[in-house]
Amino acid sequence: MVVGDAMTVLDCPDILDQFDVIAASPPCPRYSTATPQATRDKHPDLVPVVRAKLRDWGGDYVIENVPGAPLDNPIVLCGSMFGLGVRRHRLFETNVPMLQPECDHRNQPQVWGVYGDHGDRKPVTRPDGSSRGNKARDAAHAREVMGIDWMTRWDDLADAIPPAYTEWIGRQLIDQIEQVAA
Repeated sequence: MVVGDAMTVLDCPDILDQFDVIAASPPCPRYSTATPQATRDKHPDLVPVVRAKLRDWGGDYVIENVPGAPLDNPIVLCGSMFGLGVRRHRLFETNVPMLQPECDHRNQPQVWGVYGDHGDRKPVTRPDGSSRGNKARDAAHAREVMGIDWMTRWDDLADAIPPAYTEWIGRQLIDQIEQVAA
């Protein structure tokens, strides 16, 4: 693991070459529906830059982001695919062949949102009349519905990717690395 400015690290082949796979998750506010349309251009457009740096490096990579982000041929993962209490669709671009399970929204008994700066206060109605539904009550409830047991702060949970997604992708990456090595 390397702790540092990602854009600086992506320019250091000596560091990158130590890894079999690089996973990148550029900030999402530019693409997120949670960001007002009028302010999205105030956020950096880092997906194309990160992709170019990873392609220049030449190794296996995965880039994660929100629906609406300009990812190339991404797979979509959803909490319903893994029996979680959140939907949390996330896109994953990779240069490794990757399978995508099917969403199973109909079999999710209750769906909870984990986003924004607080737990559930009251359902929010969007200007178009649709609703975001119910938010998790608090950080403990958010941990439960996302399958995360180590985070304690709401704002960290609101930005988190459920571990089931990482496990799904990780298993496929390990299989690919083992196939190439064989």
